[in-house]
Amino acid sequence: MDVGIYALQGTRYVAGEEPIELTAFETKSDPVKFKEVDESIFWTLRFPSGVLANCGTTYNSNGLNRLHANFENGWAQLDPAYSYGGLQGKTSKGLMDFPQVDHFATEMDDFAQCIMQGKKSKVSGEEGVRDAKILAAIYESIRNGSKTVKLA
Repeated sequence: MDVGIYALQGTRYVAGEEPIELTAFETKSDPVKFKEVDESIFWTLRFPSGVLANCGTTYNSNGLNRLHANFENGWAQLDPAYSYGGLQGKTSKGLMDFPQVDHFATEMDDFAQCIMQGKKSKVSGEEGVRDAKILAAIYESIRNGSKTVKLA
């Protein structure tokens, strides 16, 4: 759940819609080491438009820190995609140029402004609930032998 949430949110953001079903599986190369922690989980999300997202997360190795999207007329990629800084992007048309931001500091600043000024957060609690429901469905698919789970 800890690192997979970034891939999940990335796919929802890129697709611009909510997934309608998913299939997931888990691997554990070292059942002792990963007795209480997920080693590697992979899942496929299907969206109403037909978009498919293949996602994976692991604690067994470094390097799964990339978001790659193929479109009808090109592609876009962030690599690294989920770090707190140093994000790099490129597309089929060239490099992406965007300001480097400390995402953790931005999040903390938003929380502070919510408290000090009584504002709503940029990220709603409803957004977190959607993520939690999809994460729960990923684990349900794994428990049920990688059966497809329909999402509401």
